[in-house]
Amino acid sequence: MAQRPMYEIGIPGSSIHNSDGELNVFVSGIHFRIDLFTANFEGNQGLLKEYLLHVERSDPEYILPLPDDPNTEFVDPLEEFYEWATKPFLPLFREIPPLDRKRLYTLQDCLLLRQVRYTLKLVGDDLVPAPLDATVDRVPVGVLLPPAKRLDNFTFPVYCLSDIYIWLSDNTVALLTRPIKLYIKGKEVCFFKEFHLSDVSMTARELSTYAKIHSAQLKEDVLTSRLLGVVEDEGTSRIAGLLLSYIDCTNNRTLRCSRWDRDQASLREKWVQQTSHAIHELHAHQIVWGDAKPDNVLFDVHVDAYLVDFGGGYTNGWVDKELMNTVEGDLQGT
Repeated sequence: MAQRPMYEIGIPGSSIHNSDGELNVFVSGIHFRIDLFTANFEGNQGLLKEYLLHVERSDPEYILPLPDDPNTEFVDPLEEFYEWATKPFLPLFREIPPLDRKRLYTLQDCLLLRQVRYTLKLVGDDLVPAPLDATVDRVPVGVLLPPAKRLDNFTFPVYCLSDIYIWLSDNTVALLTRPIKLYIKGKEVCFFKEFHLSDVSMTARELSTYAKIHSAQLKEDVLTSRLLGVVEDEGTSRIAGLLLSYIDCTNNRTLRCSRWDRDQASLREKWVQQTSHAIHELHAHQIVWGDAKPDNVLFDVHVDAYLVDFGGGYTNGWVDKELMNTVEGDLQGT
């Protein structure tokens, strides 16, 4: 597959009612939201068939057929969908100035990224970009806690959006609305966990749990994410998210990703020991992990297993609803 030097792809959106979709593409400092409507392809049955096939293959529950040749290189169907849909946009993307390498970009640049809306329409037998209403309703950054949960006496440092710098690698071509690797005032590396409008109870619980972890002074062999600080939007007093200890991993690899990897079978004993030890130490200090499941066990580059996500909740198949956010729930999920 050809390289994509001009843009980064984001999380797509889809409709449960029809085959319409939404793709999110980031070019330099602009977020392109591309709304795709099935009706726009109906004038060309060949393009309509291609579009519907891409929609089907990009569904998270779609199971790819096994290739005839086991040595065939895997091609991500979602990447193929983006490549197909963005091809008509390439001339437009080329006109956008690249990121300024001499500038320090911050979390404020990412969370308040300029957004434009487009769709694809048929002109003859060709697909062409067509702008939609330029006014995009921007969701407020972060979550607003009730007065009783405010950060007035919080034990962790509180930073503003412009205090947190974005890490740009040599091949970074665009700012993302969900940056992962950042620096606190350009120094301490961290991971940013973003909060959204409706995350009130989860935010309050996660802040409380990380405060307990900090007070417990858990040893370094207790492998969990740790809170370094909180980011607040000064203009609205909303909590934009958490600054967590950076776990150096590849592609956010979790325990779920490794369950079919036979090469890692010899490491299972280590993972059992590490997760069991971490959960035991948390419980010894009256701290509940919550939402115990393989997606919330993250591997670093040394394939050590870290417990992450202390926002609580439960997941069917791992923890019963009545055991949500309890020690018993943690043990059941484990």
